[in-house]
Amino acid sequence: MSHPGRSDRSSDVIQAWETIADAYQDRYQLVPDEIHLGPMCPNAAELGLVPSISGRRVLEVGCGGGQNIVFCALRGASRAIGVDPASAQLGHARRLAETRGARVELFQMGAEQVGELGASFDLVLSVYALMYVADIERAMEQIASTLVTGGEIVLAVDHPMRLSGAWDEQDRFVVGHYFDVGWESWNYDFPEHGIRTEMHRFRRTVSDWVNVMIGAGLELRGLHEPRPPEGREDRFGVVSKYGARDRRNVFSREKLERVPGTLILHGARR
Repeated sequence: MSHPGRSDRSSDVIQAWETIADAYQDRYQLVPDEIHLGPMCPNAAELGLVPSISGRRVLEVGCGGGQNIVFCALRGASRAIGVDPASAQLGHARRLAETRGARVELFQMGAEQVGELGASFDLVLSVYALMYVADIERAMEQIASTLVTGGEIVLAVDHPMRLSGAWDEQDRFVVGHYFDVGWESWNYDFPEHGIRTEMHRFRRTVSDWVNVMIGAGLELRGLHEPRPPEGREDRFGVVSKYGARDRRNVFSREKLERVPGTLILHGARR
């Protein structure tokens, strides 16, 4: 793990996602049946977010395989646009949209360029994407510029607390470096496909995420650190690089009942 500050790793992140996109989609097999907000996380409706999609113009920043933006299109969004910097991820999104008969527009671009779309939106979604962006201030300003007055944003990222420590052999979560911010690297492994790549994300604290949203002129309406929903598990909860139900899986129900896995921010443009 390393923290070399603010130097740009964007091209490395994109290349890593190009490498693992097929394996990632095969392992987790997300489907467009809800607005997914993260591993073992309640969906948007369960958290009282995004009660209606019909007639709204929706942008998803970092749409990945397209499951959320396809869901929005199928639920009656008047316009549904997904952007992602990785072409392999967009390929999955296109195929999913075609298979489901969803009218979705997809563009290869990063969060820092979404103002170039020249479009306005009632809702922006970004789920497990913006932690791969170093210049988060520019990205959030660009996102905010696409929102109409009163338009909403729902942002979900790795919870900074979960990233700040590790589980020891006695199944205790030991926090070692909450205030370390900057790039960190780890091996993203898909042994079932014989694939390993070095992945990078930009660590921030909870206050960093809140302040960057406020700094972009957005009003914070809610902050959520949800526990796993009762009565169901998703594939993140039972599948990891170690195998199904392995104790080292950080997204198991047992661990997420004790340490929050996802940080969700709900905001709106003033």
